[in-house]
Amino acid sequence: MKNYIQQIIELFAHNDYSSSTQSRVRQWLADEEHTEEKEDALRTLWQQAGEQKIPLGMRQSMIRMQRNMGRQTGSFNKMYQLRIWKAVAVFLLTVSSVSIYLVLEKDESQKDLIEHYIPIAEIRELALPDGTRVMLNSKSTLLYPIEFSGSTRSVYLIGEANFQVKPDKKHPFIVKANDLQVTALGTEFNVSAYPESDELVATLLEGSVKVEFNDLTSTIILKPNEQLAYNKQTRKHSLQLPQIEDVTAWQRGELVFSNMYLEDIFTNLERKYPYTFVYSLHSLKNNTYSFRFQQQATLEEVMVIMAQVVGDLEYVIKGSKCYITNK
Repeated sequence: MKNYIQQIIELFAHNDYSSSTQSRVRQWLADEEHTEEKEDALRTLWQQAGEQKIPLGMRQSMIRMQRNMGRQTGSFNKMYQLRIWKAVAVFLLTVSSVSIYLVLEKDESQKDLIEHYIPIAEIRELALPDGTRVMLNSKSTLLYPIEFSGSTRSVYLIGEANFQVKPDKKHPFIVKANDLQVTALGTEFNVSAYPESDELVATLLEGSVKVEFNDLTSTIILKPNEQLAYNKQTRKHSLQLPQIEDVTAWQRGELVFSNMYLEDIFTNLERKYPYTFVYSLHSLKNNTYSFRFQQQATLEEVMVIMAQVVGDLEYVIKGSKCYITNK
């Protein structure tokens, strides 16, 4: 949740959205859910802004606002802490001259945005204003304008989605997902860009797409059945030919894990099932595993198989948590 909140806040900071969109963002910041995560994300954004080469007047305004709100270096009055960061958010969301690298590039179009968030254990399909069909995986967010205008059709993805693009050669369809941008004319492709994952993955099913990555300085044209995996940390990429049925398995409600570490498998299971996995990292084997589970598999059935394959893994499902220990 923390990474998701961080990306949402950065997504809207310093971009010229309509007043109604910004109003909804501020209202979201002000509600009582996930207050600690929002506070941490806003603090990070504030620190990033302070590190940029921003105009002297704006820097002085920021310092003055800090002082007026009673912010002291290294300490906060706990009672006013969240209120302070909400005020910071209002300030940061209304200025556009601070240069911070964001998930979303500033667009010429300033149309209002629609946000679709898919809860845990759910998958949904929707139609965009241009007729493009999108299948969204669980814990994913898609943002797109009420109406596409300008020379391109841009949408913004946090998570995983499959796109069946409505052909329109005059208006390329663009998916922006963190440090990855996929441009298509008429095609079907899958993009996986969960914030907690180091890898951004684009897979082409039909047609042709241009994939830009590494701060959009590198470009690769994918052919059908090709997959580009880009690591945000190492900035390295690889091209491969995956099993397309495995790539699209999530759309059928299936679970497919191919040569994955247990930690990454547990992260994926938290999207499929409404359970939190509790374990110690040093207790997990540093091996990779492959599993395939059908659509109706329960968490209990999944864990029985995993425990048998891993060997020294034990589990207890209690309430909304799954506890993992060694034998």
